[in-house]
Amino acid sequence: MCYSALVKRDLDDLHRRYGAIVIREQVEDYLQASAAAPKLYPPLADRIYPGHYAPVICPRAGERVIGIQRYGAYPPLHIANPSRYTTFNARLENLSSPFWSQAFGHHHGMVVFRAFYEWVEVKTLLQAGVVSIDQVRATFTQQMDGRRKHVEAAGKVWKPTPTEVKDPRLRKIIIEFRPLDGADLMIPVIFSLRQLEGCRVDAGFAVVTYEPPPEISEAGHDRCPVVLDATDMDAWMNPQGKTAAAMAQLLKSHRRVVFRHALPKAA
Repeated sequence: MCYSALVKRDLDDLHRRYGAIVIREQVEDYLQASAAAPKLYPPLADRIYPGHYAPVICPRAGERVIGIQRYGAYPPLHIANPSRYTTFNARLENLSSPFWSQAFGHHHGMVVFRAFYEWVEVKTLLQAGVVSIDQVRATFTQQMDGRRKHVEAAGKVWKPTPTEVKDPRLRKIIIEFRPLDGADLMIPVIFSLRQLEGCRVDAGFAVVTYEPPPEISEAGHDRCPVVLDATDMDAWMNPQGKTAAAMAQLLKSHRRVVFRHALPKAA
């Protein structure tokens, strides 16, 4: 579901590569909001998680522009119990559902990934030969030591959690999926708008995902972001006048990317 991702956030590089104009006033507004309330508006970073913000390429008045959006779409107001739903993962096969009715076919954009991360079962990774048990143990030890140092630095007493003392073969671990060729991943997204305090209007996006290729399913994960060719950007970002079926077909004809997977250096 793209629990986390490594995004390309260099705005000048995105402008040069994809001909998108940076909406400077929106970027400045976000930076000011982040400085005032960093918990609500986390500082822009290469590694994003749900609730973080990232550059999104979208259309405006016939041009490609770059704005800052939340990783996590805003559900339609008529949806009951929206917290039951995952708002950062839009399954290709569910795009026409009521949950995405204010985004799919209306607000489309692109996010540039360099890699993405998922929680998977350690036993599945070991069976697939992706990692060794020694590598897994070393990663868990590093994470536990990092947590211990953080707790002790705060003057508190550290003790291992029930998960940390569990047999590593019975735990989950984060795995990194990166394109084998190292190319940018052009990820289609849908986004929705929500008026927040005052006159501020925020946008939140969801990554479009599909059934995974073999190297991802073998590593123990059941979704993969759709990846489009750069030549398909404008066709995706301008859905007006096109049918839902035509948009779905564009996604289904996505670029086949071969991913390598490994334990990330910093999970």
